[in-house]
Amino acid sequence: MTLTTYNEDLCKMIEPNVSTTKERFEVLKKLRDLRIPTVVWLTPILPFINDTEDNISGILDMCMEAEVYGVICFGMGLTLREGNREYFYEQLDRLFPGLKGKYIRAYGNQYMIESSNNKELMRLFHRKCEENGIVHDNEQIFHYLHSFEEKNNPTQLSIWDWNV
Repeated sequence: MTLTTYNEDLCKMIEPNVSTTKERFEVLKKLRDLRIPTVVWLTPILPFINDTEDNISGILDMCMEAEVYGVICFGMGLTLREGNREYFYEQLDRLFPGLKGKYIRAYGNQYMIESSNNKELMRLFHRKCEENGIVHDNEQIFHYLHSFEEKNNPTQLSIWDWNV
């Protein structure tokens, strides 16, 4: 499950028409209670918007409470492909007037948009995960996810299979 921002109002702005962070957190806690392991993907972290220590700490605090197995993070930032970039800039103009110019000056047409706070936030991320027993090595998490048994023998059920 992805988590982007700890701030519920900001979540509604940058992730409209989807479950909010609070709703996703409630799902993570229900899964915890059912002893179903979970993994969170910390993305996207938007420079100048949610790339703050408070945001990363808040998300990780939720992960600790929900007892997630691991948190995937490839760095604090996002990727912007051609086409995506134009849509992203339209949304910046709509939601954060003036911020598009800051992005253009800082990143130009880069594909990888890394927060200027990346180093500090990644240190915080690794420290909090380490201190709280949350797996934060992406390779280890993907290995774990691929270790689950696959059911490759799907069967179409028939109403005649039911015992009524």
